Amino acid sequence: MSDGAVSGSLTIVGLGPARAEHATLEARQVLEQAAARPARVRAYGLAHVRELVAELAPGLHVRPLDYLYGLPGVDRPTAYQDLARMLVRRAFDDGVDVLYLVAGSPLFINDAVLLARRLCAARGLPLRLVHGMSFVEIVLGRVYWTGHRGLQLYSAWNVARDGVLLSPEAPALLCQLGEFSSGGDALDVAGSRGLLAELRDRLATRYPPDHPLVVLSSSGHPDYHALARAVSLGALADEEVPVYSNLWVPPLHADATEREVAPA
Repeated sequence: MSDGAVSGSLTIVGLGPARAEHATLEARQVLEQAAARPARVRAYGLAHVRELVAELAPGLHVRPLDYLYGLPGVDRPTAYQDLARMLVRRAFDDGVDVLYLVAGSPLFINDAVLLARRLCAARGLPLRLVHGMSFVEIVLGRVYWTGHRGLQLYSAWNVARDGVLLSPEAPALLCQLGEFSSGGDALDVAGSRGLLAELRDRLATRYPPDHPLVVLSSSGHPDYHALARAVSLGALADEEVPVYSNLWVPPLHADATEREVAPA
């Protein structure tokens, strides 16, 4: 249970994967209400989130968190733990109304959110989650997923380095192609081919070299169009990919539809 009366609050807001129109009505309302109370609210977010807020609620100041990715001697898991503790402390020990603003959905591959949720649960503290559209909806817009065979969802490092074996009978979406370990160490674009080579070799134990894949990425600021590039498994590591690209792996015996690239 909590240690006493709760005077602050913690709200985690998903703002959608890319453009301002992806934010839900609830998320917009939370931002507008926070902007009207600048003395009471402390909002935190990374660079892309700050770009979205500048369009959605221009009066809301969002404190940067980008420094977390460059702290000397601090790995990413430790940084996420420190962030979660800071959010909970500021909200419930310091009595501040805290907003943690994240891209996409708060529940998709966000260790800081997971840790904050568990900290609040352990202390019996209230936590509000404002759900957001995830990156999955965007990337699946460039392929044809029927849903009939299910969907395997993993980070690329789960397959490349953690020993996860995909079922060839179900489609798979492998995300974060620019991450090479479960510690979350981000590669630059030039380093992506190393991970892709490892991923190719792991997938080759279950799929033939000519198995069709689709690399799914974003055009980036300002339009964030969903990009798709068909490639065979054997050629997966021949070209670099943007960090945080995704990979669509159709089933081994998929019909033609599940192997197609959908138009933008």
